Amino acid sequence: MRSRFLKPQKAPGLMLTSLLDMFTIILIFLIVSFDAESYDFRLAEDVTLPESATRTELTPAVNVAITRGRIVVEQDELLAIEEGRVRESDYDAGEIPELVEALRAEYEARFGEDATAPDDVTEPIVVVQSDRSLDYRTLYVVLRSAATAGFFKYRLATMKS
Repeated sequence: MRSRFLKPQKAPGLMLTSLLDMFTIILIFLIVSFDAESYDFRLAEDVTLPESATRTELTPAVNVAITRGRIVVEQDELLAIEEGRVRESDYDAGEIPELVEALRAEYEARFGEDATAPDDVTEPIVVVQSDRSLDYRTLYVVLRSAATAGFFKYRLATMKS
């Protein structure tokens, strides 16, 4: 026998408030993590990049590729090297004159001649792609040449493992 004080049971309704909260949180997460900028990063031929476990955002920069046979600035071959080593006759005082001239031309094309104090967004950066088996002296001479040309920040390109 049914008691007259019991309320009739009806099916529970859908809780829209918590559902909307969940979708709002997911939407905010996707908007924050979405990267609208793209950067055209062309990997040089004959380069085996070292591996990295971290992820860093790419910013527009001048690409310098060092293979075992040449140095390339922005897809233009600049200097032939032998077995990943720059000949001592190719550099003077720890700098490669041809590389300094090419990087100064890139600097002036991007930042102008009067770019004495670039801000954080347009700061001159060199992205160096070098083969993992490259001689350290070659990398040192290239980075020193970039500093002479006005590029004081370097990024070493790696492949994510």
